[in-house]
Amino acid sequence: MAYELARRGHSVAVIERGRREDPQTFQHNELEMFPRVYKQGGLQSSDDHDTIVIQGGTVGGSTVINNAIWMRPDLGRVLGSWEQADAHVDRAPLEAGYAELEHALGVGPVDPRVANRGSEVFLRGCREAGIDAHYLDNNRIGCIGCGWCNYGCRYDRKTSMLVTYVPWAEGRGVEFIDRCQGARITSAGGVATGVEAVRDGQPVSIQADRVVSCAGAVGSSALLLASGINPGGRVGKGLHVLGGVFVTGETEEILDGFDGIGLTCVAEAGPDFVIESYFAPPVAFSLRLGGWFHSHFDRATRYRHFIDGGVMVGTDPSTGRVYLDRKGRTRIDLKFSDQDLGRLRRGIETMARIYFAAGARKVLPSTFKQIEFAHPDELGSIDQMIRQPDDLLLGSAHPQGGNHMCEDPSRGVVGLDFRVHGFRNLFVADTSVWPRNIWANCQATAMAMSHHAASFVAA
Repeated sequence: MAYELARRGHSVAVIERGRREDPQTFQHNELEMFPRVYKQGGLQSSDDHDTIVIQGGTVGGSTVINNAIWMRPDLGRVLGSWEQADAHVDRAPLEAGYAELEHALGVGPVDPRVANRGSEVFLRGCREAGIDAHYLDNNRIGCIGCGWCNYGCRYDRKTSMLVTYVPWAEGRGVEFIDRCQGARITSAGGVATGVEAVRDGQPVSIQADRVVSCAGAVGSSALLLASGINPGGRVGKGLHVLGGVFVTGETEEILDGFDGIGLTCVAEAGPDFVIESYFAPPVAFSLRLGGWFHSHFDRATRYRHFIDGGVMVGTDPSTGRVYLDRKGRTRIDLKFSDQDLGRLRRGIETMARIYFAAGARKVLPSTFKQIEFAHPDELGSIDQMIRQPDDLLLGSAHPQGGNHMCEDPSRGVVGLDFRVHGFRNLFVADTSVWPRNIWANCQATAMAMSHHAASFVAA
């Protein structure tokens, strides 16, 4: 957004809560990097603590700590569901945005030579199970396959915003002001007048003739609410996520899945869930491995033998919201419905069959209870083993919604021009405006939508 506005001749300042990082200082150390670049140190969760909601907390946002996966969703499905919610978005500008961004960020297929060895095992299992699967597209150039994508790329091979559009925007005069706390949008009579915050104990005040919130599906709702902006009491309502659980397969062979790109492949297993292969460094891996005490220890000692992946579903927008508590703290109310849980069970079962077809000796879903399957015949008991969301270790890196786009001011927060209803010059341009789930990794569409929104903001 900053780059596109500057390219159109506007003077732009970006207020950022996180810190501006030098990629060369990124460490291959999870315990050091979590508090540096993750929102709430990677521990942001729902009120009931059932679901971890992972987001970046640094200049460049989640692109700094994501897996660089570039996935165009099924726009026929997505835009059709948005249309049903009275949110009409033209396909052509999104397609144009994808194309321009893909060229700028060097998007192409994951290189199998730097993918972790579990990727080929996953693809083999999909072939044996009769499920189409393939390597994903990604925004990397010259990747060396170190496997530390989720903690910032110290080699600048991942074309995150931190090493592309942020410096490109600065080259056009954009000012980035990091480490800003307590940001508020100032306004009067339906006109946004600027932004106030505190940086290093000193007040920051910027007057502006246009204000755009790009703080994400949680942050934008929190910012509007903290600023006393809540048209029709709808801000924060309708939060939904693409989220779910990890499923791990144990093999006889040593795979060393930590060596190489972690998230590499997707299985085209049906419309009700998303299945992707994955692997993580040991701390993050062990946190959701499942098991207790000696059982967890015994599992962890097999780290070199695991293949891994995730099953995700798009949650029901009616079950989630972002709100502020009495102390002004941001809270997340998010629940997986019975339908969501049913889809996750079917996804876990499908992934287990993929692993068994690939030769796995055990399948370990990421559960609170200790659950493991040693044979495909045991999968018939999954409905009895997993009865409620509490049974699963749930998480999401793809929060969406909360400030739904809707042409009808009585039903949405922003209009089709991304303008907040009731305001002349206040806009929201991030995943929070999506009324329904896109059923895909969010990065590409978040950027393409912002590219589209810039034309309305700059008009």
